[in-house]
Amino acid sequence: MKVTVIASGSKGNATLIETKNKNMLIDAGVTANEIKKRLKKDVKIDLLFITHAHIDHIKGLKSIVKEYNPSVYSRNDEVIKKNICNIIYFNEPYKLEDLEISFFNLSHDSDCIGLNIKENDKEIVYITDTGYINKKILTSIVNKDMYIIESNHDVKMLMNGKYPFFLQQRILSDKGHLSNKDCSRYLSNIIGNNTKCVILAHLSEENNTPTLANIELNKMLEK
Repeated sequence: MKVTVIASGSKGNATLIETKNKNMLIDAGVTANEIKKRLKKDVKIDLLFITHAHIDHIKGLKSIVKEYNPSVYSRNDEVIKKNICNIIYFNEPYKLEDLEISFFNLSHDSDCIGLNIKENDKEIVYITDTGYINKKILTSIVNKDMYIIESNHDVKMLMNGKYPFFLQQRILSDKGHLSNKDCSRYLSNIIGNNTKCVILAHLSEENNTPTLANIELNKMLEK
């Protein structure tokens, strides 16, 4: 599998995963034109999985469907009711030959899912937009090959920043976003000998930096 994070953050989210038989896009937070520009090549998108209904995950949906005509999967009622396109309700794993894509529930202020993508003996776990990760989920995603996981904010930057109090509390809540410390703590419990790559995703432009996220993760892993 080949993974390309096309966009990640509050301005838009889209991740391309190219497999032997199908190319899949996770979320449609940027337009088809933006995807082409960032990839600098033409690709075929066969499958599109929408994790939830927030605008930074669906604002490019109409243009992507028009350009690529993928099969679109979601289990968020709000996404389905928008009737932008024909959406398949994602209530059981997608399977095709050696490819299997399954979901698990996350905790956000919109019905949100994480994804587990498996091809042959390789597995990718995709988790963004959640306030916490349930213990049952954690036990099912131990020692995978790659994790794309939210490391949204540094708590001190958030609390001392310009966001209003209600928005700070929303981000810090169980239905908000994972902090650098939360993300690092979860990763320290699930990465294993099979893990080859970790991508820290959905970093806040206002309340985080890549340096802070990496420092927190390295500190936790050293412990």
